[in-house]
Amino acid sequence: MKHNFLKYLIFINLVVLILASGCNQRGIREYDVIISDSIYLKNAPLQPGEDTWLFIEELKAPMWTHHKWEKADPGSQQADLSKGVTIVKNFPDPKGRLESAYEDLRSFLHAGGVSGDNGSYVIVAEENRDLKSESFRIDIKADGCHIFAGDVDGIRRGIFYIEDEMLRVRSPFLPLGTVEKNPVIKRRISRCFFGPIKRPPKMKDELMDEVNYYPDQYLNRLAHEGVNGLWLTVEFRDLVATTYTPEAGKDAEKRLAKLRETVESCLNYGIRTYIFCIEPRAWDPDSPAVKNYPELAGAPRGNGNFFCPMSQIAHNYLYESVNKIFRAVPELGGMINITHGERGTTCLSAVAATSDYKGKINCPRCSHKEPWEILHASLSAMEQGMHDASPDAELISWLYMPQPQRFVTGDSYALGDWVYDLPAHTPEGVILQFNFESGVSRTEFGKFLVGGDYWISNPGPSTRFERIAKVARERGTTVSAKIQTGNSHEVATTPYVPVPSLLYRKFAAMHSLGVSHTMLCWYFGNYPGLMNKAAGLLSMEPFPPDERTFLKQLASIDWKKEDVSSVVEAWEYFSDGYENYPLTNMFQYYGPMHDGPVWPLLLKPVDAPLSPSWQIGSSTTLEAWPPSGDRVGECIGEILTLEEAVELTNRITKSWEKGVELLEGIEQNYTDEPERISDIGVAEALGIQFRSGYNILHFYFLREKMFRMEGSQRLDILNQLVDIIHNELELDEQLLLLCEHDSRLGFHSEAEGYKYFPEKIRWRMDQLRSVLANDVPEVEKIIRNNEPLFPGYTGIQPDGAVAYSVASPDSEWSGSEAIPPVGLQWQKCTFGPEKNEIKWASEWDKKALYIWISDMTTSDQNASLPAITNVQIKIEPQRLSPCRRFVYNPGNEQTDDDLVHVVNEPGACYVGVRIPFEKIGVTADNLHPVRIDVRVQKRDGGANSWRPNNPVTPRLMLGSDNPADLGWLFFN
Repeated sequence: MKHNFLKYLIFINLVVLILASGCNQRGIREYDVIISDSIYLKNAPLQPGEDTWLFIEELKAPMWTHHKWEKADPGSQQADLSKGVTIVKNFPDPKGRLESAYEDLRSFLHAGGVSGDNGSYVIVAEENRDLKSESFRIDIKADGCHIFAGDVDGIRRGIFYIEDEMLRVRSPFLPLGTVEKNPVIKRRISRCFFGPIKRPPKMKDELMDEVNYYPDQYLNRLAHEGVNGLWLTVEFRDLVATTYTPEAGKDAEKRLAKLRETVESCLNYGIRTYIFCIEPRAWDPDSPAVKNYPELAGAPRGNGNFFCPMSQIAHNYLYESVNKIFRAVPELGGMINITHGERGTTCLSAVAATSDYKGKINCPRCSHKEPWEILHASLSAMEQGMHDASPDAELISWLYMPQPQRFVTGDSYALGDWVYDLPAHTPEGVILQFNFESGVSRTEFGKFLVGGDYWISNPGPSTRFERIAKVARERGTTVSAKIQTGNSHEVATTPYVPVPSLLYRKFAAMHSLGVSHTMLCWYFGNYPGLMNKAAGLLSMEPFPPDERTFLKQLASIDWKKEDVSSVVEAWEYFSDGYENYPLTNMFQYYGPMHDGPVWPLLLKPVDAPLSPSWQIGSSTTLEAWPPSGDRVGECIGEILTLEEAVELTNRITKSWEKGVELLEGIEQNYTDEPERISDIGVAEALGIQFRSGYNILHFYFLREKMFRMEGSQRLDILNQLVDIIHNELELDEQLLLLCEHDSRLGFHSEAEGYKYFPEKIRWRMDQLRSVLANDVPEVEKIIRNNEPLFPGYTGIQPDGAVAYSVASPDSEWSGSEAIPPVGLQWQKCTFGPEKNEIKWASEWDKKALYIWISDMTTSDQNASLPAITNVQIKIEPQRLSPCRRFVYNPGNEQTDDDLVHVVNEPGACYVGVRIPFEKIGVTADNLHPVRIDVRVQKRDGGANSWRPNNPVTPRLMLGSDNPADLGWLFFN
């Protein structure tokens, strides 16, 4: 036993060294530390180069090559195009925008063995000014058809419609009759799947390189799916110099020239280009503009200031910036601007979306303004600047307010009432955009869950969006819905998630709420395919009468008639399973669904953190993230238990696999149709990822259970863990084969690279085999020797510092004269200035934990100014979970007297804090050791803590807490 315990101590020390380094890696191959006998971080492969992005060449390839049309005779109600087609271009098209659509129709016909020139069947494109933008009417007769529209986009839609009709019957036949379609969701804005995101760590600007991110056939595919807008990222300071910022605009002409090229290329396929920005930017502290024009500086923001839009100079700056851009690029489609959220902009950014605004804006011009007045000032200036240059361009003001539950229950996520006043005061000519799903909710296991951005599994709308849309409709404000289409933060490593049922529900609600615009995606969720196509069809009216009818219509375009019912049933299984996705953003951001097949499985506890799902490198250090470790509690926090997350992912997996089985049952019917085989492959890859995600959570649930058991029964659990490892090896083999045939798999657009790829899958398989060969026999030996498993980790024989909380059944907390009771076991806070004699101790009763701080280095103090100004307590409620932070400011008038007591005595200061057990996530009836640290800040600037402070690389929502910086707290 001593031998095993010694090995475990060495192992833990290695982990501490890794975590204490702050995860500051210098590249993925730097993970060469061997954890115990496994290869957790050893020789992880390098990220593949962009030359492996073979999907780009696939997107460039001709859309139509050869139709697998069936030999058949036309029915009595079908027009026969097999003898050839003549296209008559009667629609006025002075800029030649329709040439790409006409050429596409010729290519489409040619792929089916039908001539597109001088044939007997005549297709005529004609103008009808009664039809609105993008609307079309088609009259199909036996000898020809007429496509009527009011603009070129309507003709384009009509051409694509008749192509779809021929695809449905897999023959060059069209149904006789008249059909009319009108867009309800008029603008459908997507993004380049592989375009740079202009964010760290790569920080590439697509307007500064020579890459063509918009090749013709890629645009053609998007146009066929109904996409009519694309967005790309810019900053004002990159594109223009102004009267007030003459130093800005470096390389502006180069950027503007490429932007003009992009605009022109996209318009040839009926697609507008939108610039995306977060403007006006908050000012840096050394900004020349603020020094020269101090009225531009608004409420303080760190060392700088937010932008104050309330002066004439501010108006002029915003007007000039936008006006110059739109004059330089005359046919630019518009601008999508985050006006609140994501990053600091105007003085309104001083107010959190969840708080009251009163007293929060410390600006001499804005402090007494209503929130809408601040946004109105900035938006009005930008709107005027845009429309004076380009009257048809669109300004979309995006209120980015995701506000989810974080990782603890009781978070504040309700938006302030002032938010719902904004749609009533949006300037005329400005479109208001709001996240469609942010705030969606459901109840699982009796727990109320609230999601932020972005969701497909819970299609929305949230009550927030409904309220915004209602106010906007009453006041005549145009509304855009920010949604996700192809995929989302739930899983973004396949080109799309085939759940069109959920998209149907999303668009049905958008129709009923009067939504006219939609931003279809963030950086991900935009690859051409099933979900884009569904969104395009669902944007038109008449709207399909019910979900199943729509699914049949959608499936009939690409799948054989006899297989449509199987495909629809598969999609329904996919949607039914996907709806069980855990509704917490923590699971999106850190869970295993994106890249579980390359997560190591650690039989021995490492306490290693999870890496962000949307990145391959840290935006802070610009260095690679390591593979995710075993701290799986970080992806669920305390909102769900690990057992509950296991159950939800099991539901996803079981239902998804039923759908995959249906598709695999018809796969032999498409051996000569590679696109359908790829569709089946995407579904199979997702099935593997979901199964792997479930396996990972189940593995650690069983592992933690086994660690706390005694006797030979642990062997049964160990055998289950071994079975999971074997299953993961099988899944990796399957995924490896799929990856080698589909370069899209594993690619994450926001990460700008692969979350999994063949070399990394093989690396993970080596890790799994090493666990089987080395770690499993060692753990089995410990069990057969009837010894405890990793007692330092479980707290049976705790490693590191240990403190004890004294039971206090008759707490003397109530009343202003509360003092530390006798019998506490004091601990020194040794990390910090040596001159400070700071200690802490703890007691508990049935309702709460009490932490007492003692400062014996205090000189005579005014009783109203306690020597201790800040107390921070970190508590890890259970192993593998994120810490909960409790912060108290003694002496602050806003501090709850029931939570903080201060006792000043000559030469000493005592501070007591009360933490209800419900806030920690434990109960007095089921207390177990927790890990803790106490940090004390003194008024004179010195800070001391019980345990050291070695932060890891910071992560969104999780911060930089290092689990190695904690000691144990036992309850006596």
